[in-house]
Amino acid sequence: MRESADPRLGEIESLLIEPQRDPHVDMVLSSPGPDRYRVASPLGSVEFVRLIDTGTDDDGRPVDRYRYEVDAVVDADPIAATTDDRFVGLALEREGVFPTRDANAYPHAHDQIAQFFDSPHAPDLVVQHTAGHHYDTNLGEHGSLGVVQARAPFIASGAGVPARGTLPQSARMVDVAPTVLHLLGGAIHPGGVGPTGSPRSGALLARQDGDALTSIVDPAGAQHVVLILLDGCNANVLYEAVATGVAPAIASLAAAGTTLGRGLLASLPTATLANHTTASTGVHPGHSGVLHNMWLDRDRQTTPDLLAMDQMFDAMVHLRSDVETVHEAIHRARPDAFTAALFEFCDRGADASSFADFRGGRPPALPDPATLPDVTGDFVASSGAYSFMSGVDERATCQAIALWERRDGNPLPDFTFLSLALTDEAGHEGGPHSEMAAAAIADSDRRVARVIDAVDRSGARGRTAFVVIADHGMEANDPTNDLPWDQTMADLPGRGHDVIDVAAGLIYLR
Repeated sequence: MRESADPRLGEIESLLIEPQRDPHVDMVLSSPGPDRYRVASPLGSVEFVRLIDTGTDDDGRPVDRYRYEVDAVVDADPIAATTDDRFVGLALEREGVFPTRDANAYPHAHDQIAQFFDSPHAPDLVVQHTAGHHYDTNLGEHGSLGVVQARAPFIASGAGVPARGTLPQSARMVDVAPTVLHLLGGAIHPGGVGPTGSPRSGALLARQDGDALTSIVDPAGAQHVVLILLDGCNANVLYEAVATGVAPAIASLAAAGTTLGRGLLASLPTATLANHTTASTGVHPGHSGVLHNMWLDRDRQTTPDLLAMDQMFDAMVHLRSDVETVHEAIHRARPDAFTAALFEFCDRGADASSFADFRGGRPPALPDPATLPDVTGDFVASSGAYSFMSGVDERATCQAIALWERRDGNPLPDFTFLSLALTDEAGHEGGPHSEMAAAAIADSDRRVARVIDAVDRSGARGRTAFVVIADHGMEANDPTNDLPWDQTMADLPGRGHDVIDVAAGLIYLR
């Protein structure tokens, strides 16, 4: 959180919301003072403040929560629409493709903006791209507050999950970790804190910004949980694949369980590292230490890049020590538990970890994608990214199956976090509505089927819950809306000296 406003902020904000940038700059976010936030766009601006109220959780226990009051609006409030029901269903999403800011919605916008600026490494300004801005070679994008970029799927099924069909509601990414622990009968953390950083008597994690979905899953309803993350998978596209038979394995889970029709809403930024970490900890990116894929470390004046191969496998060195992962929370309650993180970034505390193998100099060999049974051959042949990620996902799937078959003498995993990345690569390259994206879901579904079969063979299916999520959404952009981002940044005063742009939108002032 910035302690005082820099006089340059107003000048830079004004430049970013000039009319010629309207097609590609959605809004500019800042925190001009403690617990005060500003959102500016060509349509107008809003300033709001953050306050604390004491309420209760679903079990009647007291918990402090933030509330927000609008302090000033000029012309139009850019984040007035915070509904979670806009563009629900693939048909409506496609009809409303490339939504302008007055047609878009920004669920939980006030809380999402505020938590991001809580980080000591938060930028001075955050520039949000418009939904349709084609600022890279990708035809699909995410990262911003808009509902399609934030909306991930959520399907839960199996032990402890009633078959309630598709519900017209949403949850937040911070709710995933406490929900998993609630399913497993996790122990309350004796020193747990809640979303404001104050003590929370019912917290299942050391810090718990989210809430267990107690209306959807039963307490201690499962002995094992398998969480499958389909990276970057558009919720509407996955739900359509389930409905039309493209994803029969996931459809079988949905038919026996509960789906959130309005999805799982990622934290700002709606990006990979931030929300993998949030799903595994119940903590927003502004509180976890993992702010984005890239950011400026203000203390060290370095720029972590957690998607770079030389930093990816050590990404969790940035996770704060006062934040607890699901793996650590399970072991706190049950030291003899066995947990696994398979090609998953947030692996601290896991007994089996693909990334730990890399850190230990034992990188798992990737299979030749051309020889795999669960691939769409045309895209393997035509796309290097599709081919590579098919091999990665196959390796992750085989590791999950091996653990459930106890090939190395391990006990059955109490918690398995299986991360599959092909859907993200295909969504970026082809766009979320493309044949490539559909093929990636079909290929991933066949891998999910093999994991389900392994759980069946273990004899533990009746005691196991499955949760299928993504880390964020994926939104189609307009290739003709390709105003160059580099030129926008070059127009800023002091660019490269006093003004630094990280990750195409995090603006730091020296």
